[in-house]
Amino acid sequence: MSLVLTLSAWRERFDRPHDTSAVARRTGGQVAGFLAHDHGWYHHTGDLVLPKNTDLDIALVVDGDLVVRGFLDDHASGLGMLVVLGDLVVRDLMSYGALYVGGDLRAQGVVHAHYNDFTFEVAGAVHARALVLDDKFGDYRRGALGVEIDAYDPTPGQLRAAHEIFVPEVYEEEDWDVEDRDADEDPPESRRPSPDRVRARLHAGRPLFKAEGERSG
Repeated sequence: MSLVLTLSAWRERFDRPHDTSAVARRTGGQVAGFLAHDHGWYHHTGDLVLPKNTDLDIALVVDGDLVVRGFLDDHASGLGMLVVLGDLVVRDLMSYGALYVGGDLRAQGVVHAHYNDFTFEVAGAVHARALVLDDKFGDYRRGALGVEIDAYDPTPGQLRAAHEIFVPEVYEEEDWDVEDRDADEDPPESRRPSPDRVRARLHAGRPLFKAEGERSG
């Protein structure tokens, strides 16, 4: 049995709206522009529970809460977009495409959003062990965040705090292998975790965060 649900396999469970303008009016913000274009949007009425790790390879509106019992990745095998008009609850989230959450976004682990052609918008609050934005428009309220890295101007403190909790393998190899690093390269604590490495570890079922005893201080 596959450990990942490819959501296009569930297409028959969703509706195909002829007009997404009503949803766009309910969201506002920049995601309305993506709803106005024909991205082949699907629609689910009411709350939706996805039973395991999910490859979001379609454009989906959930008119209710969305609960994912695992990670949600919208760029594993194809571009996905997501509009959740209620709350979004996940273990971990990798967001490359357009994302809008009308309520709160709650993640047990990481929320990693990257790539600037799309948006990351949460009308409620973001709660996560780590929120990493990388060259990505973000509009959200801060909830319970262990670590937060701003999209464009992260502070040295933010980057050091992230480096303290993430395993070294989420950084590009030259960033954390001290013996191989050139003298003029930035140290790992001044870089963001790599989206490719975070994604690979999620799909391999490997930890993203250090165990308590592996942290300094």
